[in-house]
Amino acid sequence: MKNKSIMTAVAFTAFILFVAAATAQPVPQGPYGPGDQGPDYPSIPDYPGPNYPSTPDYQGPNYPNGPDYPGPQLGPTPALEPVEGSHPSDGPSASQPLSAPSGSSTEALNYAEGQSLSQQEVSSGGLMASGRGMGSTGSGTMAYMLVGGLQVWTRYNGMWTTDPAAVFYWRSTSLLSYNDQAQTIWSWEMYPNGQRSWRNLGYRMPGYFHGRFIGDARGWHELAMWGSRSGWSNVVWIYVW
Repeated sequence: MKNKSIMTAVAFTAFILFVAAATAQPVPQGPYGPGDQGPDYPSIPDYPGPNYPSTPDYQGPNYPNGPDYPGPQLGPTPALEPVEGSHPSDGPSASQPLSAPSGSSTEALNYAEGQSLSQQEVSSGGLMASGRGMGSTGSGTMAYMLVGGLQVWTRYNGMWTTDPAAVFYWRSTSLLSYNDQAQTIWSWEMYPNGQRSWRNLGYRMPGYFHGRFIGDARGWHELAMWGSRSGWSNVVWIYVW
């Protein structure tokens, strides 16, 4: 009885040691163990196939630059709007007068640069000489505009004229401008040496306004106005003696 119990205990202990040794051994990974896809991996449903780069939906290695690349999808190009207040890079084309008149005997009127003028103030500054697009009332004391757009006159010997005028060196005379619509106005002047000068006169409503010319360089001066909506005015020439 005692020997049988000893044999049973030895057998049980051997079984326990076998189980412990078996569970302690690492699981062989082998070529198709856990984590390995197995011999049929290329044929599983999610495998893209050996010719994946050549499938119909593959865009190619140079897709962004390939012939079938649609390019950036841009919307319609908006129409370019004119820039309010801008002006051309150069002045109008006009021919210089062949001869210069004598210097004016009058000075500029006592109005500020850019000051708006009523028709009464215009007429008090001088009669309107006949010229392109101009007329007068029956009395000849009030001027009115017969053309649209911008128009410029020079005050010469007490008369508003679009013909060539002249002043003496460092003397002044008035300029009169008529604007027929609300817009930004620029004045333009070309000096005898070819230098160009632009001045922004601001956004102006329709009507007359005053300007001032100073004979700061001898020779012919070419002057005009540019409207952001109407374009160029007529050109006036002033000679400085």
